[in-house]
Amino acid sequence: MNVFSDFALGARLAFGAGRRRGLALLRTVFAAVGIGLAVAGLLLVFASFNGLEERLDRLAARTPVEAAAGEPAVGLLSAPSYFRERELTAVYLEPWHSDAPVPPGLGDVPAPGQAVVSPALADLLASQDGALLRPRFAELDIVGTIGVEGVAEPDELLYYVGDEGLRDAPSVVAVGGFGVPSAPLSLGPLVVVEFLAGAVLISPLLVLVASSSKLAGSEGERRLSAIRLVGAGAAQIRRIAAAETLVGVLLGMVLAVAFFFLGRPLVVAADLAGLTLYEDALVPPWQAVVAVALLTPAVAIGCALVGLRDVVVEPYGVVRHSEPIPRRGRWRILFVALGLSLFFPDVWAGVDGDSRLVGVFAAAGTFVLLIGVPVLLPWLAERLVRGLRGGPPSWQLGVRRLQMDVGTPARVVAGITVVLAAAVAIQTLVTPMSSPPPHESARASVVVSVGWENRVEELVRDVPGVEQVEPGHFVLDPADLDATERLRNAVAPLGRQAMVYRDADVDAQGNKLATLHIILGTACSFALLLSIGNLVVLASAQVWQRRRAFAALRAAGLPRGVLTRSLLWQNGIPVVVGVLVSSATGLGVAGLFARLLDVPVHVDWAVLTVYSVGAVIGVGVLTVAAVTALASVDREPSLRVE
Repeated sequence: MNVFSDFALGARLAFGAGRRRGLALLRTVFAAVGIGLAVAGLLLVFASFNGLEERLDRLAARTPVEAAAGEPAVGLLSAPSYFRERELTAVYLEPWHSDAPVPPGLGDVPAPGQAVVSPALADLLASQDGALLRPRFAELDIVGTIGVEGVAEPDELLYYVGDEGLRDAPSVVAVGGFGVPSAPLSLGPLVVVEFLAGAVLISPLLVLVASSSKLAGSEGERRLSAIRLVGAGAAQIRRIAAAETLVGVLLGMVLAVAFFFLGRPLVVAADLAGLTLYEDALVPPWQAVVAVALLTPAVAIGCALVGLRDVVVEPYGVVRHSEPIPRRGRWRILFVALGLSLFFPDVWAGVDGDSRLVGVFAAAGTFVLLIGVPVLLPWLAERLVRGLRGGPPSWQLGVRRLQMDVGTPARVVAGITVVLAAAVAIQTLVTPMSSPPPHESARASVVVSVGWENRVEELVRDVPGVEQVEPGHFVLDPADLDATERLRNAVAPLGRQAMVYRDADVDAQGNKLATLHIILGTACSFALLLSIGNLVVLASAQVWQRRRAFAALRAAGLPRGVLTRSLLWQNGIPVVVGVLVSSATGLGVAGLFARLLDVPVHVDWAVLTVYSVGAVIGVGVLTVAAVTALASVDREPSLRVE
């Protein structure tokens, strides 16, 4: 056989022939769906980062540039405020020359007393939820909405107000133009956390790609072993396996495009600490698309070829279902040791602790350690189940299945355990860094321009839920959730002459890590749901592959409940091992990152418990999916066929 014949045979095996055609097609579809979900997740991650970059570009485009001497200028004063925990920014403008610059999104500077609002603010004012906000705009004439190019995100609450007399106002800026170069997506000194974010979001999805690519499992190995026994060489077996895997990968990448466009509205609808993204900005960079298009087949085919050791060396044993050869643990431990060593570049390479290169090494170490979870899981589970004996029939069936082939069930739960490890690392590291300092949320201050103090006291005197304790300082009734908004409405007629600030608002403003914490927490939850969906596909496929054994057991009179419980044990034991390994890995990664950042480590046991319970619930979902597939296998027509 030549090379092209080998690849053609692999493609034929992916689609099957004769009475096996339907089952082979089903297996290929399962693999394609699993790979499609994982690849779509990767594309959504890269698209989200691109959306954040595009948001920064919009912010940079409207950033004011101070005017040079003699340059036409517009006076600008920004007044940040809030409405029900959402940031609401007013920008006061006064043209000082006839050809004064205009902010992006405006056709002209509004006249005094006029306002131009963002689309989200216009919708809020017109809705029932904006009833308490409308009094703030009673003195203003809203004459239009800001164009899309002048709004950073879909839900941004921003408005420009035409004003006069700004030359004498404090904090006013003479602006000669708008737009500065966009800075890269960065958290400044906390750039190391960005590398952690990339590692924990991408590594679980790559594990899902690898798991889906080996969906055929032991059945595929027996088929290739039979080809090996009739005279095929080792190189031919590898080419056939690569071609069979490639068919599922290519179909999966086609499905990934559809899944990506289905998932994009869900990302847009997510509210990440008040941060939203435009849907048309959620486009992955072409470099990322090319990387995913090349990396996905490489990972899938690589994993398929790595698993051919028994097929090439001992094909007869594979066909006869011989006792599997124990897995070697030395290289797995060395793999984890490599990941640990990457966290100490300052020790073995003399890298400066403040260098950006430290973040690169730490991200690589995180990636290796997270990949180490599915690498260690089959070996640890195999050593655990090797000595298990006795128990009820369902336990014996589940344990015996693991003793014969622990790799397949371990691959099924590998994705969920990697997500768990990533989530534990994120929550443990970022939670203490993003916690704001304690504040008294029932206190508010009104910053008043000189000469307006008495007017403020008159306006606030009869506001319900607000009590003045000293000039400019007020206590809000904590039981009255609208007290703050009524205080802001009361001083709204003064415009920029009086601004209300709460301690809680000041703490929340600009807390980049708090926003990052919520973004990463949401991303981990998304990855967890994606993993469960992917694993449902894998678990159902495993039942279909073992349909003959299940049919024989049912025909012999074994109750379906025993088979159901055996599936629960089969999935549950690897998950318990995986939860322990992933929790330890996540805590270890957080501790190593904390060493680089010189910050304390705080273990949030409540969050750890929630994610662990989520993993257990995932096992329940897998079992339900497997039982559903089992119900179709043990029907009388299916039993007769098998």
